[in-house]
Amino acid sequence: MSTPESSLDFKLLFESAPDLFLVLRPDTDFRILGASDAYLRATLTTRESIVGRGLFEVFPDNPDDPAASGTSNLRASLERVRTSRAADTMAVQKYDVRRPDSEGGGFEERFWSPVNTPVLSADGGVVYIIHRVQDVTEFVRLRRMGQLEQERSQALQQRTDAMEQEILSRSQELDASNRKLRVANAHLAELDIAKTTFFNNISHEFRTPLTLLLGPVEDALGDTITPLPSRQRARLELVHHNALRLLKLVNALLDFSRIEAGRMHATYVPTDLARATAELASAFESAVEKARLELVLECPPQSEPAYVDRDMWEKIVLNLVSNAFKFTFAGSIAVRLHEQPTQFELCVEDTGTGIEAEQIPHIFERFHRVQGAKSRSYEGTGIGLSLVQELVKLHGGRLSVASTLDVGTKFTVTIPKGKAHLPPESIGVDASGPTGAGALAFSGEALRWLSDETGVNVAPSVQTPNMEDGAVRASRGRILLVDDNAELRAYMARLLEPYFSVEVANDGQSALERAKAAPPDLVVSDVMMPRLDGFGLLRALRAEARTRTIPVILLSARAREEATVEGFEAGADDYLAKPFSARELLARVRTHLQLARLRREWASELERANRELESFSYSVSHDLRAPLRIVQGYSAALLQDFGPTLQEEMKLDLERIVAASARMSQLIDDLMNLARITSVPLNKQPVQLSELARGVVGDLRRGSPGWAGAVEIAEGLTARGDARLLTIALENLVGNALKFTARHSNPQLTIGQVQKDGHSVFYVRDNGAGFDMTHASRLFAPFQRLHAASEYEGTGVGLATVHRIITRHGGRIWAEAGVDRGATFFFTLEERA
Repeated sequence: MSTPESSLDFKLLFESAPDLFLVLRPDTDFRILGASDAYLRATLTTRESIVGRGLFEVFPDNPDDPAASGTSNLRASLERVRTSRAADTMAVQKYDVRRPDSEGGGFEERFWSPVNTPVLSADGGVVYIIHRVQDVTEFVRLRRMGQLEQERSQALQQRTDAMEQEILSRSQELDASNRKLRVANAHLAELDIAKTTFFNNISHEFRTPLTLLLGPVEDALGDTITPLPSRQRARLELVHHNALRLLKLVNALLDFSRIEAGRMHATYVPTDLARATAELASAFESAVEKARLELVLECPPQSEPAYVDRDMWEKIVLNLVSNAFKFTFAGSIAVRLHEQPTQFELCVEDTGTGIEAEQIPHIFERFHRVQGAKSRSYEGTGIGLSLVQELVKLHGGRLSVASTLDVGTKFTVTIPKGKAHLPPESIGVDASGPTGAGALAFSGEALRWLSDETGVNVAPSVQTPNMEDGAVRASRGRILLVDDNAELRAYMARLLEPYFSVEVANDGQSALERAKAAPPDLVVSDVMMPRLDGFGLLRALRAEARTRTIPVILLSARAREEATVEGFEAGADDYLAKPFSARELLARVRTHLQLARLRREWASELERANRELESFSYSVSHDLRAPLRIVQGYSAALLQDFGPTLQEEMKLDLERIVAASARMSQLIDDLMNLARITSVPLNKQPVQLSELARGVVGDLRRGSPGWAGAVEIAEGLTARGDARLLTIALENLVGNALKFTARHSNPQLTIGQVQKDGHSVFYVRDNGAGFDMTHASRLFAPFQRLHAASEYEGTGVGLATVHRIITRHGGRIWAEAGVDRGATFFFTLEERA
């Protein structure tokens, strides 16, 4: 019978607490798991925007405060808690809060008094960290202001005393907080047990329908009396392959839930370990041979049997060999079992891609996956190696790894000889060999990975009556379909091929190469893939002028809302969560192809409107120059002729008019250049950029006699372009460099060229004021400034002019910089295809 206390909703109580709390995971990112409503209000955030993200990703230091140390101090405190497993009280910290864009953006000055307290598991490990803070901003500000006016002094003193007393009594609160946390820790342990029970039960529930699914399918596939038609057989094989993979994942989860619950019952029986290991590794012979690798088996006879649980040993060997095959593309996979004086040693060594040194300490963590590693497939849960480690520990053994990037990896399993180290009640006497029942799922998966690598370039056609010819299909849209799962790739291609021209690729890198060679009308891509994932493909497509506007639909098994938001934030046009229906896929594809056509038509109309607008801007700017010259000329004449006799205030007014007229004249000239760039025809000829740059630098240096820096211009810079427009571009880039290095003690300017992805990339580099890269997207828009006008003069049109010139040449311009570390502007002058 439940009581009111047993039915308490602790999550609701925590979130409704009046104090400011965060629950953090004790990992390297200190990922946020929960937050109280009071904390969200104080930090101007929402639960959806911070939960699941790293603490310092959400709350960085104020970039405008060079003395900011909030993140480093807080990280040090959290590290102390994680290491010492004791609470840590911090001094008052200045840690500014980022305002939402809807409230003007920027950072708001805040001061906090933080306490970080660990939540410990039953075995003393840190499971969570409670981050509790008090906003003492007002207190700090009051202390700064000093003594206020007399009528407020008494209230101020009372508030100051109260807040000082609060801060001084923090240590007393820690005892009470720890008592509460111990109670909360007990409840969390109960929740952990409930989670384990849930996984255990749900894994069992999955196994029953999977068994009923696999049985009839295997019967049908193995029926030699009434064989299936080839098309039906292909469909059933697809079902069989994926049911086996699902069973493999369910078994892994079930094993973990048993281990966590302490219900992993092992039966250790005397086993011919050499024979058992060789038979299990031999299951991969077909896949290894097809991959043109060498499988080396060194399992000489042993002098005595090993006591192992056969099912567990099967999982250990199959997981390690499967892992080696997944990451090895040339050379060999060696499985060696040797007998040592006191132990048996299993080594699985490959000549694969290897592991980066900083990743090795995390390789056995649950769900850890090495990001960006080249592999045969990106599929998997990331629990295989963690499971192997747990199974080895149950044998009283040890699992270790040694790896060198691009050379290979070696996993070593050692288990003690004999049975003295094992629980007596778990010793069995059955001497039969391992069943090898799980080998089919692993070897079948390996063969499917090979199928992914050698998948056809063009998707197979579907038999459709009255099919249009290729020209008609191409006119209705050409789709590039990208997925590392060959079966899913073929399935989607069969759905799309009757209506569109479909080309396929098995990873992001292959897709990028195809898109660069012949841009498709639409890209449909999975997110998680080897070599280059979906987000990387998307970024690369958006970075190239020829592929920047291609619509992209991302596919992912992550159906959560934040995953969808991540897809859209990355620049995707649409995001489709698996599993999806055929009708939904076709509808999304049709919609985005139609939108792409409408955008092209709209872009054409917009280009026409821009030409009219630029013509208007040119005319207006031209008409403004005449009256402005009169204002500027007469003001200068009055100042020169009557300056000594004028009152000081009137003289200052005339000086302001002259300076403002000069700035306005410069702005009009810049606007006329900007308008003229698009309207004048391009006259592309071979251009000696080195000579052009020397002339521009010479002219600008004569106009800036105070600039005495070093200039280096590479020899032999050549390009094809319009010399007049390229001169304007260089004038703006070099002028920018001279302006922003003027205050440097040793100003430097370099103009040169590098090769990148087969293209010539020119650059103008300086060592001046630089800028914050978070504002880089604003650089090339008209009237955008990254520095105050009082610091550096300018109209804010120069870089927009350069951008328009480079774009007209079919090229691209971008910049890299750091505050007070100079800036480099890169540009290409490529022909558009």
